[in-house]
This record gives sequence, C-alpha cells and structure tokens, in this order.
Amino acid sequence: MIQANHEPIRVRASGPTGPEAAYVGQPFTVRCFGGFQLHIPGRRLDWTNVRPRVRALLRFLAVHGGRPVHREVILAALWPELPVRSGIRNLHVGISTLRAFLEPGVRRGASRLVRRDGESYLLALPPTAYCDVRSFDEAITAWRRTAGTGQRGAAVAALREALAQYTGDLLPEEGPAEWIVAERDRYRTLAAESAATLAALELEAERPAAAVMAARRGLEIDGFRDDAWRVLAEAHQRSGDVAAAARVCSAYDQVLRTLGVPGPARAA
Repeated sequence: MIQANHEPIRVRASGPTGPEAAYVGQPFTVRCFGGFQLHIPGRRLDWTNVRPRVRALLRFLAVHGGRPVHREVILAALWPELPVRSGIRNLHVGISTLRAFLEPGVRRGASRLVRRDGESYLLALPPTAYCDVRSFDEAITAWRRTAGTGQRGAAVAALREALAQYTGDLLPEEGPAEWIVAERDRYRTLAAESAATLAALELEAERPAAAVMAARRGLEIDGFRDDAWRVLAEAHQRSGDVAAAARVCSAYDQVLRTLGVPGPARAA
C-alpha cells in the first residue's frame, strides 16, 4: 500500500503587492526535482485542507510532464488496496477536488488544467509553461540524437542543460511510495550518467576545470560511479593539481574497498 506523505506541497505564490510581487510575470511552473513546487500566475494557493492522497494525485500527474496517464495506471499507483470500483470513485473525487482547487468556479467539464482524455487524465500545461521533468527529458533526447554524429558541442550543451534541470531526487515528498521509486532511480541514474559523460567530453575538449565540476556533480548524484571518479582524477592531473589527483585516487580506492573490489593499485 502506498503511504501518502503528509508534507505540504511547496507552492510559489504570486500577487500584485508585498513579497508575492516577485513572482508576477513568472510562467506556469511545475518542479518535481528536489521537491515539488507549483506556481500558477495570479493565484495564491493554500494546500492546508487538501488531503494527502489528493496532493499525491497532483504530483503523480505533474511528474508525467503533461502527458496523459491511463486511469488503470493511476489506480494501481495511488489506490492499489481498493477494489476497482472504489478506486475509480476515489479517483473521480480526487480529480474534482483538484479542479475546484486549481480553478475555482470552473464549471463541470470546463477545466483547462486537469483534463480527461478518454480513460486517461493529465495535468495540461499551458504552451508557455515550464516543467523541469519535461525539460530534462528533452535535453536527454537532444543528447542521444548526437550519438555517433560527432556533434560534441551539441552534446555538451544538451548535457549541461539536463544537469541544470536536475536539482535533486524526484519528488522526495513521496518517500518510498512504490509508484515513484523506480522513476526516481531512473532519473538519478540518467543524471549521473549525464554528468560523467559531460565530464569526459569536457576533458576531451581540454577543459579540465569544467571536467572537474561535471565529475564532482556526477559523484554527488552517485558516489559509486567508476567513470566519474576516473575522469575526476585525470582532470586534476591534467590541470597540474597533482595533490588533488592523489586525494581523488585515495578516496576512490576507499570506495572500492567498501565494495570489496580491488583498487587500481592492487588490481591483478
């Protein structure tokens, strides 16, 4: 059974005066990396009285970046313990609650944000909306298109963009909920791979300082990533910082020891 998290959703509010004025003009924004944030221009949202499962429903739709999600997938994720009919009823109530909250006064069937498409539902993002998950996915797609083309500049730009979007684990508010764990791990792996690949490309382009930054970012995401450790050590070596390279090799060797793997100096 999914354990719905009771932490409030972090909401960026906007208004004409006071501290909220800083957000005036900010586009519709959805962030899922590093903590959920929702900003709707001209709205001030207070989720205090919204039930945790309804908040989870919004986060579930948001993480799909505006793509439709079939009803059965939603039920399996958020109401796996209920019979189908009861789950559908809860889903309908949750959708109605979200619509009324996000678009007060909207008439039935006229919601622009939480929409139904056949037996699927989606958080419909306006054309100018920003969604970090969607932007990350687009950057990864752009990087993969460069594979085998020799377009290293385009690859570097795409990887830098992907890392700019990835600001932390996916929806940490959901904790170990079954529906998010696999996706969270997938995005973490993608981000770590992006950082390690970027570090290698920066090193190939004789930019050791940039390679160090990218490799360190990769190790912050996944401290057991072999390629990031190796590039980090080599980047320090090429930049002439022999002491830093030695420290990296020592730290990497310690990581290998914890895994029971022979270090480079002891390998047969």
